[in-house]
Parts: sequence; structure tokens; C-alpha cells
Amino acid sequence: MNAPFNHKTLGEMISREQLRRKAESSLYEFVKQSWHVVEPGIPFIPSWHIEAICEHLEAITSGDIRRLLINIPPRHSKSTIVSVMWPAWEWITDPAQKFLCASYSGNLSTRDNLKTRRLLQSNWYQDRWSHMFVFAGDQNAKQRFENSKTGYRLATSVGGTATGEGGSRLILDDPHGAQAAQSEAMRNSDLEWFDMVWSTRLNNPKTDAMVTVMQRLHELDISGHILEDIKGWEHICIPAEYDGKKRYTSIGSYDPRTKIGELICPERFGKTEITALKQLLGVYGTAGQLQQQPSPAEGGILKTKFFELWTCDKDLPPFEYIIQSYDCAFTEKTTGDPTAFTAWAIFTHKGQRNAMLIDAWDEHLSYPDLREKAIKEWGTEYGGSSDYNPYGRAKRPDRVLVEAKASGQSLLQDLRLAKVPAVGYNPGMADKVSRAHQAAPTLELGLLWIPESKKNRGHAVSWATAFLKQLEKFPVAEHDDYVDTFTQVIIYLKNDGWFELPVAKDIDEPKQYRKERTNPYAC
Repeated sequence: MNAPFNHKTLGEMISREQLRRKAESSLYEFVKQSWHVVEPGIPFIPSWHIEAICEHLEAITSGDIRRLLINIPPRHSKSTIVSVMWPAWEWITDPAQKFLCASYSGNLSTRDNLKTRRLLQSNWYQDRWSHMFVFAGDQNAKQRFENSKTGYRLATSVGGTATGEGGSRLILDDPHGAQAAQSEAMRNSDLEWFDMVWSTRLNNPKTDAMVTVMQRLHELDISGHILEDIKGWEHICIPAEYDGKKRYTSIGSYDPRTKIGELICPERFGKTEITALKQLLGVYGTAGQLQQQPSPAEGGILKTKFFELWTCDKDLPPFEYIIQSYDCAFTEKTTGDPTAFTAWAIFTHKGQRNAMLIDAWDEHLSYPDLREKAIKEWGTEYGGSSDYNPYGRAKRPDRVLVEAKASGQSLLQDLRLAKVPAVGYNPGMADKVSRAHQAAPTLELGLLWIPESKKNRGHAVSWATAFLKQLEKFPVAEHDDYVDTFTQVIIYLKNDGWFELPVAKDIDEPKQYRKERTNPYAC
């Protein structure tokens, strides 16, 4: 006897087949259906920007576009769609496609390679398209996997050795690190790699395609280079907040927003998140990374208007931690930059850690005089008189920060011999401009203070005026010694946890000086 006909099962089979066909014919539909595999626990939120990206990637698949530049803010799923889902979708109908994928970090590139492989090997994908190909057992590693139809996905890094390979699809996803992009030397190195290496990796330049997806980090980043110097690239530019500009590609308009300030996808990344990100990035970072319109960096990186003024008729707060910062001259000649010194005090204001400039000077000194002066400065007591501190607590410095170059190397050694807890600052590959961009967000958050002059109310104390002028003019000022003391101390304090803003660690600190920070005035 035949089993009764199950209409429900048949309906489910028809529905499943319809969904499969939709996913095959539409990248957006594929993204929507496979989202739970790639981003488990995170619900898929439909958005026009995902549709726009998918539509343009489909145009590459169909051969209508061969060069595509996508500028989009962080945290809007650009890597997930372009680097992870699109290769898996193309392999449904053309498993011979060869994907060469690069990011500024090998770890990031490998991460997306693994995500793609997990999607391809998932039950969801295999149930639908396992008949199209199988994985090659001898080529199934973290950085590279192949299929039985000669297709592969290879992960590498900008400047990596694996770029000796070729591909029919070149995906460049976040080619610059945010800090590295501010360094002229590192940025130029990336541009040279893009022109001389990456752009030559297409197996067939006439038919194969390149996709670059990134947030803007500098006027002269790879996106700027493409837009200014290279023809034939379609450009999707999506600012975090709508700026009133209508933008088009060869396949039409892609931004439906009409109101100034309107967000891309407020359901997923709303006003609260955007505001927090603005605070973290600062003015310059917001213009580039969020709005995709990086401003010139020739001046005004460190805007002194953001310094708060501690009024002279108000007692100083109790200082929790004091740090001195030195940028030492190469020689004592008066024609070069002098040795500069600043001192900073950490205190709590409105429940948040702040810092105040409490001393500053720059002088051309012989090395013996510099050593003597530095040891003397170490003995300084700050905020001790009742006229300045309601608690009457004089406090000596807790740390001395010295850039480990020129005479700074000798000073660092001599201070340590004198039992001064001196710390060497090593900027590594980060140049002066890059360091200024790292420090700027802390300044713009209103966390830094300067004492008010008693004689000139409403203005900073006289000894701070040269410091402020130099910061304001950087990097076109004649000298930048004060700037160096400022940036290195702010980066150090951020790295040491005094400010809740993440930066790369670049401090060479002896183990004997590493300990938990405590508030000596805590009750």
C-alpha cells in the first residue's frame, strides 16, 4: 500500500527549491539566506547599502564592471559581503574563479579566508550546491584552499610574498592600517606595492576584475590614488551621515537618503554608536573613516581650542599621577630644535580621568646641563601650596618619559642610574604626523587642561603660550619639539590605561617600572 501523499513535505520541497534558485540568481538573496551561517546569533537587517554593494558585485560577475572601489565606514559588513560571501556565491555557478584576497594584516585576511571556507563547508551550502565541486584535500589550509574545478581562494597581506600568485578576482580589503596610513613612508610603500605588485596579479587583465573596499584614511591613501590617478574604476562612496550629495555609477544611483545627517542603517548602527565612534576618531578621523572625505593634513591636526582652561580662582584638583616628558635635541646648537619638556598631572573630573599641563619649557642645552636639569626637575613638587591645592598635598613625578633617540638615549641611561623611573619611548615606524593623529582624539574629547593666567584672564598661563602656538601650527611650524613631548605622553597615558581610548603599544618600559597604577588620594 502506498504511503499517503504529504502535501506539507511537497510544499516544503518546492519552497526550498525556490529559495535555492533565488540565492543562485541574486547575491543579495544569497547574503540574506546565508547570514545565519556567517554571523550566527546576529540577525540579518535588510539595508539599501547591502543591496547596492551586492548589485555592483553582480555587475562584476556579469562582466559589466571590471574595477570597483567601495568606500564605506567601519562596522557596516563590508568585509563580510565582499570578501566572504561573494566568493562563495560566485563558486555556485563558476567554481573555476580564482580569488586572491589581501588586507593590511595577514591575520585579517586569514580570518576572512576561514569564514569563506566555513560557509562553503557548512551544511546549509553543501545541501544546496555540493554537486558543483569538492575541496582539494592537499590544498585546504588557512591561507589557501582549492576546489576540484581549479578554483581557489588565497589570503595574503599587503606587501606579502604570496602576491606572486595570480587571480581572476583580486579583492583588496582594508589595505592600510589606520595609524600606518598617516605615515608618509608607510603609505607610499603601500601605494608602490599596489601599482607594482597588486595591479599586475590579474590572470587576464582584459576580462578579470579588481575590487578595493576600504574606509578613507588619508587624502593620499590607495582610494585617493585610484580616484586621482587611475581611470576606469567605478566608485561607491557611502558616508556614515548623508551629506546631500547624489552619487552615481554606470549602473545608476545607489544612495536613497534624502535628509542631511541621515544614517546608513540606524537599526544596526545608530546615532549612539556613531557619536561614540566620532569621539574615538576625532575630527580628522571622522571626516575620513566615517564620511569618506578625508581633509588635508597640512595643518590644524592638533586644535588647541579643545584645551580646557582651569580658572585661576579655582583650586587645583588633587593630582593622582604626574608624568614628565622629554624630547631631546640632537645637539646643543641654537639652529636646530631645542630640548623640550612638559609635565602633566592626571586627575579625576566629573567621574572621568583628565590631564593638565603643569609645566613646559624648551632650551638649547649641552648634555651635562640637560642631565643636571632633568634630575633637578625630577625633584619638583607640584600642587603643594594651599594657594593652588585645597588638599595641600605636594606631589612629585611618578614617571619620566624620554624619546629614545639622539641625546635621549644617554639621558635615559643616566636617569635610571640616578634611580629615576625613566621610560623610553620608541615611536617605531610612526612618524610625527601619525603620532599627532593618534593623540588628537583625546584632545578633542575635552580631557586636557591648561591653567589660566592670573594677569590675562581667559587665556593660558604665559609659560604655555609657546607650547600652544607650536601645536596649532604643526606640522608646518618651524619647530616641533613641544609636539613630540605632547604626543608621546598622550600615547603613553592611553596605552597605560589612564584614558579609555585604544592605541597600538609602542612603549619600551623596563619591567622593574611596570606595576598597577593606584590613586594615592583614594579614600
